[in-house]
Amino acid sequence: MNKKLKVLFKERGNVIHSVSGSTELKEAVDLMNRHHIGALMVITIDGDIEGILTERDIMKKLASTDEVVGYIPVRDIMTSVEKVIYTTGDESVGDIMKLLTEHSIRHIPIINNDGVLEGIISMRDVIRIMLRESEKMQKTLTEYISGTYPA
Repeated sequence: MNKKLKVLFKERGNVIHSVSGSTELKEAVDLMNRHHIGALMVITIDGDIEGILTERDIMKKLASTDEVVGYIPVRDIMTSVEKVIYTTGDESVGDIMKLLTEHSIRHIPIINNDGVLEGIISMRDVIRIMLRESEKMQKTLTEYISGTYPA
């Protein structure tokens, strides 16, 4: 799949769900559940990226403590900005799949050349894109083989 991610990403829409680092974990989890998403960007009041909160971050915290964690700030368990893997969207969908797999992650923020957050792509998004492209290719090949492909 050689299409650039940002071209395909625009088809999906550009909704970025985010919280501040001081948001209580319970509120962040409620937001994730409400939108059926597995990650939230953590953004400062100035709009800078502070980190990312993922389901994996939450599970690690729950597994490592017996304390009640619903009211701790997201900042205490998120993946910090220094550890976040980014894309500019100039990569192909195949390249993004490789990045997700190599780093064992399921979400990658998309930033522009100025480092401004433009979106977030998930493994689910990539799989949907690949499935849609595969279905298009199958249809084209079927039409070609049956002789109904547009000339």
